[in-house]
Amino acid sequence: MKKSIWTAPLLGLTLVGLVAPAAVNAASATDMISNGEVTFKADNSSTGPKDPLDPTDPNPIKPIDPSNPGGNPTPGTSGPLSLDFASSFTFGEAAISSDDAKYYAKPQAFAQQDGTTVDRPNYVQVSDKRGTFEGWTLKVKQDKQFAVKDDATRELIGAQLKFKNASLVSATDSKYAPTGLASFELIPGTAQIAPVEAVKDQGMGTWIYRFGDDKQMGHSVELSVPGKTPKMAKAYVTALTWTLESTPANVTPKP
Repeated sequence: MKKSIWTAPLLGLTLVGLVAPAAVNAASATDMISNGEVTFKADNSSTGPKDPLDPTDPNPIKPIDPSNPGGNPTPGTSGPLSLDFASSFTFGEAAISSDDAKYYAKPQAFAQQDGTTVDRPNYVQVSDKRGTFEGWTLKVKQDKQFAVKDDATRELIGAQLKFKNASLVSATDSKYAPTGLASFELIPGTAQIAPVEAVKDQGMGTWIYRFGDDKQMGHSVELSVPGKTPKMAKAYVTALTWTLESTPANVTPKP
């Protein structure tokens, strides 16, 4: 009899132990889903010039454009795919010579808040805020040969612009970087060339195509002038047209 009395409580405890986990499992299987959502749209606001040595700076210093009165940078294009800034190139003064010569554009000057200036690489800046991931192409053309400022008939015959040490930098992850030419030359008056291309799923955000870095910026935009070319003791000027297109152009990169 005593054996029966002790066996019943043990059986009861065993049954409770088996039933309890089933009740817990039933409770955890009762789930509810809540959702999160965010919607982005194309940004039509303008994008100001960034610092080509630190594109992540939220408050960058401002570039000085020597070709504009007061040095204010020329406003970039508008829209969600925009050409924000392009440096103008100043080669300074040089003595007339009958020898072949190379001259280098001065670095891009930036104004600081204390009124002083600092040098940065010359560069071109593109922003893609469309949200379509479809890519784009940056093209450039030298419209005419260098010519005397007040007499376009007197050209600097044989002069040639060469861009070197080029690279692309951005605050955007580098795996989305466009393809850019490390160097290229311009032939005045000929068809555009496309030094930068962003194919599908590339080029989103703001990208800086710069010529040189903190060490190379003073020797990365070169003007070569033949010694046999006669030269007037005057200023010679030219113009470059930078064009941003929404269609990739199948650029073949050069080393």
